[in-house]
This record gives sequence, C-alpha cells and structure tokens, in this order.
Amino acid sequence: MDATALAGHSDAVSRHDALQYQDDDQLLDAVVPYLREGASAGDSVVLICRPDNAARLRAALGDHQVAELRREDVYGGTVAALTAYRDLAERERQRGNGRIRVITEIDFGSRPSGQWEWARFDAALGQALADYPVWNLCLYDRRRVPPEILRAGESSHSHLLADGGRVPSTGYVDAATLLGDASMRWRDPLEDGPPRLDVAEPHDLAALRSAVEQALLGDGMSAYAVQGFVLAVSEVATNAILHGAPPVRVRLWSAGGRALCSVSDGGHCFSAYSGYVPTDRAVGAGGMGLWLARQMSDDLTVDATPEGCTVRLGINA
Repeated sequence: MDATALAGHSDAVSRHDALQYQDDDQLLDAVVPYLREGASAGDSVVLICRPDNAARLRAALGDHQVAELRREDVYGGTVAALTAYRDLAERERQRGNGRIRVITEIDFGSRPSGQWEWARFDAALGQALADYPVWNLCLYDRRRVPPEILRAGESSHSHLLADGGRVPSTGYVDAATLLGDASMRWRDPLEDGPPRLDVAEPHDLAALRSAVEQALLGDGMSAYAVQGFVLAVSEVATNAILHGAPPVRVRLWSAGGRALCSVSDGGHCFSAYSGYVPTDRAVGAGGMGLWLARQMSDDLTVDATPEGCTVRLGINA
C-alpha cells in the first residue's frame, strides 16, 4: 500500500480511519507502511491491539520505536477508554511531541448489547479526539467481528483503508448524528416482556433506588453490580425529573443475568454523545450525571423521539 496515500495532509489535526482485514498478510500490507512513515516523520506510534497483532507489527517494524498499551488496560469500559485516549494525547502534547499514530483494535465481545456499546464508542472516539493531533486507525477483523458491527464501523469512520489506499467511507455519518440514530441501538428482547417495575412520575428517588435494588437482588444479580447500576438509574431519573418534562416513567426488566432500565420523559432530549467525556463543571455542580451513569452501566443509549427522550441503561451479571 502506498504510504503517501495513507499519510493524508500534513496539516490535519486529527484523523479517524478504519481497516477491515481478513488475513494477517492484508493487515501487515496495510498497516506497516503507515507506521513506518509515521516513525520516520517523528510521530509517536502506539499500539492498542490484540497481542498477536501487536507482536506481528512490532516484528515487521524492526528498529522503529513503538509504544504499546495493553488492550485490557485501556478498554475497561467506554468512558474509561476515552479517558485513556485523551490522557495519552495530553501526555504526548506536554512532552512536546507532535502527531500520534494509534493502531487500535476493540474487543467487541460476544454479547450483542456490548458489541453495540463498543460500536457507539468508536463513533464517539473521533469526536472526543477532534482537538488532538491523533491519527487513529481502528482494526476490524472480518473473521471475528459481526457483519452488523462492520457496517457500523463503516458509518463511524470518515475514511477506510481499501483498494490500495485511503478512500472516503460512503456510509460515513458524523458522530453526533450517528450516535442518535436508531441503527446504532440494539433492540433488547427484554423489552418484549412485562417489566419487573413500572413507576410513573417517580418523585421519591430513595424509594425508586430501593425498589430497583430489591428487584435485581431478588433476581440473583451480584450486590456489587447492582449497587453501581442503582446509582446510574438514580442519576438518569434525577435528570429527567429536574430537567425533563412530564410524563416521567421508569421501567425495569431483568432476566437471564441481564437487567435493562428505561427512563423516559416528555422533554427535549440532549445529544446522544453526552456523557462520554466529562463536562467542564465540577462533580456536584450539575451536568455530570450521564457521565457517571455511563461508568456504572454496561451499555447506555439516548433516544430522542417526537414524544420526548428515553435513556436505556443495561447491565450484565
């Protein structure tokens, strides 16, 4: 692959590309010239990918200096991963380094709810790093990643590495729009059954927290998981009560080691990107609830409709 095609414009502030590959040779042919060009230009080169792929890339790069972050240390959760990326960019900026080239490979896991949560993370990543000189290349192994997540990756990246060069992704949608699109949400089958709890106009938050906790503990979920999830539900319900509009409704489903809670209100919805990175306001000053809720749940979506706003929070035992 032509390294010049991969290099793009030298004045680019950030870049968020994807490579869909189906064998090891295709991976090396696409990525190694890109990394060599970056290393020769003095860019910082960082690998956050599967250990076997990191070993292949390090071996192919030879004497070029490459940093590596363990994937499990970065991808503890979507908010934690975005924080790790931003911390990395800030450290390089403070050291006086210029551009950073990052090769990343998300572990999408086997649960559809988690796969879609990480697909949304990848959409948010480009926006979160827009102000940093980070050139991020996301790897998608066609042998491991489900077709629907591959298609989501085509929508969340402005350019793909394909056909011997860097080409625009015809399915690209900007992050703020894509994250709010129904195509980025997984229809949880729990919602097809009757809810464990259905609370209209929940003004007593202490009673709501107690009811959610007792329902989930009674279904056999761990106390540790339930504690964080209850706090996440409380944060989102508080936001709906204080900043939304009637009617406010909280529903809870639980079965098979998974719980889902939807909090809806009739007011205007906020951006589906909200909560991925903290606001500039201090904790306790408002505006932090969704950021905290994302960290205390396994997946979270924001759905704006003509009827109002619905936030869905999921947790897996």
